[in-house]
Amino acid sequence: MKVSVVIPALNEEADIGKCLESIRRQDQEVELIVIDNGSVDSTPEIAKEYCDRVFVKPEYSLAEMRDLGAREATGEIIVTTDADCVAPLGWISTLVRPFEDTEVVAVGGAFRPINRNALSRFYCWMSTLVQGFFGLFQGANMAYRKDAYLKSLGYADAKRAEDWNLSWNLRKYGKTKFIRRAYTFTEIPFNRQVEYPGVLVSGLLVLIGGVVGWMNLTGFGLGYILSEAATFVYRHRSNLRRSHIALLLLSLVYVFKRSLPYANFMFIAGGLAGVFVYHFISEDIRFAIDDLKLYKLRKEPDNSLSGQLKQHLIRLMKL
Repeated sequence: MKVSVVIPALNEEADIGKCLESIRRQDQEVELIVIDNGSVDSTPEIAKEYCDRVFVKPEYSLAEMRDLGAREATGEIIVTTDADCVAPLGWISTLVRPFEDTEVVAVGGAFRPINRNALSRFYCWMSTLVQGFFGLFQGANMAYRKDAYLKSLGYADAKRAEDWNLSWNLRKYGKTKFIRRAYTFTEIPFNRQVEYPGVLVSGLLVLIGGVVGWMNLTGFGLGYILSEAATFVYRHRSNLRRSHIALLLLSLVYVFKRSLPYANFMFIAGGLAGVFVYHFISEDIRFAIDDLKLYKLRKEPDNSLSGQLKQHLIRLMKL
């Protein structure tokens, strides 16, 4: 079986070399394709040293990047991973071995965190449960038959969960398997580390708020959970930060609080606070971390106060 590996990338100068080198060290030859999202660093140049083909598509979403790679790949089996992943020896052969059964159309693998801490390990553990029990595989460690992909709806046109949608849809065309021993090492960003704990805590707040009658807790939990769910069905292309919108609406609610029944005010204010916190964590902090990673690549020294603060944050967060 010919195997193609497809990797989307954006400003991954610090990590992509290690990723691509680990794939070239595998015990199986592969076609290696990188889809660059318009990096401003040397990601495309590094990719060209290792890859068979590199596409630069600045305006593409992640779903569109993965779709382009899948359609351009010449392999019977398409393996997807991310530019910040490092594959141990034997990863690809372990991941694609189940395809010896002609009825298998998709396979998912597990993750181990490069940045080891309690939250990153919990994320990987929860990811294993979700993939193992529900067959919702993740694009950072997934393989599928190209012919099944072309029959399916492909990657969903969504901001997130294009990999979950694909693995779920592929079930119509055959069997899917999760192989825990086909793991890769990956960097778990902070917003992903708090993803599962955030949903669990929010669900608990909704329960507690409903039991004791604290509408602000119920509203907060629902606001957080619904914001998480909305990112899977609504594709957001605007540069407008949703955390800012939530904060503005929360301010307006406080201005007009006297015109609202107290219970309604508490519920709405709590809900908007939940929306704000979710988008602050999932978007604002993620963008800030991406900016710090780019700043780390600067060649010229920056001794300003903001520069020193950024350097301290980079050391603190081990970026």
